[in-house]
Amino acid sequence: DPASTSDPASVWTWPLAGQSQPTSGAAADPSEPAVLRPFEPPRHRWDSGHRGVDLGGYRGEAVVAAGSGVVLYAGYLVDRPVVVVGHGELRTTYEPVAPDPATVVGERVVRGQRIGTLRSGHCAAAACLHWGLVAGHGHAAVYYDPLLLLGCGAVRLEPLSPSPGR
Repeated sequence: DPASTSDPASVWTWPLAGQSQPTSGAAADPSEPAVLRPFEPPRHRWDSGHRGVDLGGYRGEAVVAAGSGVVLYAGYLVDRPVVVVGHGELRTTYEPVAPDPATVVGERVVRGQRIGTLRSGHCAAAACLHWGLVAGHGHAAVYYDPLLLLGCGAVRLEPLSPSPGR
């Protein structure tokens, strides 16, 4: 469970620069970004779903690392700019985000450090940040609600061992 790593208020922050103060998971703060689309996990890993949350922002807004880690990817993935930061067993993903020149693979970043600039293209009506949280790789990848990092996501229980067909 990603939220169990430690006190969320001391480790994680909102990934939009205007929201770089930690949250305690208390009542919604008007300074927090609007969640335009929530996390909607697919029933099976091959099904469609929404493997992250869309946060309201504006084109050109600074995007910051939600937690300290190492840049694992910074560039284009198919047709959109993406930044991925590794935090031990977890990875946070940010798109569409044009990486800053200093945001290069292998670079250490700290919570709240600018990693790029929000671009339009993910949400049809307005610019938004698609923020994801994933553990594992390939067929073993498991997506989580990144709001768990801030103490305000929906918890889902996972089986101790994968069921057949998963």
